[in-house]
Amino acid sequence: MATIIRRGQEADLPALRDILNHYILNTVVTFEMVELSLENRKTWFTQFRDEGRYQLMVVEKDEQTVGYAASLRFHQRPAYGPSVMTSIYIHPDHLGEGLGEKVYSALLDNLSAEPEAHRAYGLVVLPNPGSVKLHEKLGFEQAGLLHEGGYKFGKYHDVRIYEHRLGK
Repeated sequence: MATIIRRGQEADLPALRDILNHYILNTVVTFEMVELSLENRKTWFTQFRDEGRYQLMVVEKDEQTVGYAASLRFHQRPAYGPSVMTSIYIHPDHLGEGLGEKVYSALLDNLSAEPEAHRAYGLVVLPNPGSVKLHEKLGFEQAGLLHEGGYKFGKYHDVRIYEHRLGK
């Protein structure tokens, strides 16, 4: 079973949309509330480059796109420019296979080589022991806790902020 980590392509968007929509509709790991369209994902895709702060890496298994890790704008204010927000989603049928670690590591390695990227932040809705373990294994450190930071499925959820000091 061949596993490939590579740059995201527009052809990956239907699979990435479907993966994220699963988490939107069935979990609190994302605070997105409404299913995303293919047009939405096409617009989202335009921010990514092969170099720079905003990158999209995908994991492919047996020629199927089964997950991704991305770095996105952290905040609108210009002084936050060297910081990025990261996100990672793996198809639920492939959790626990180590694919998340591989694709997230590739993203962090790429970002560490970028002179304009200084810090990466990950938000983990609690409880989520798998995501906590992954972030800590990859060198993220706890940076804070947002008590009842989001509201989804009729209740409030805490959100832990993780920080990764990108290698320079």
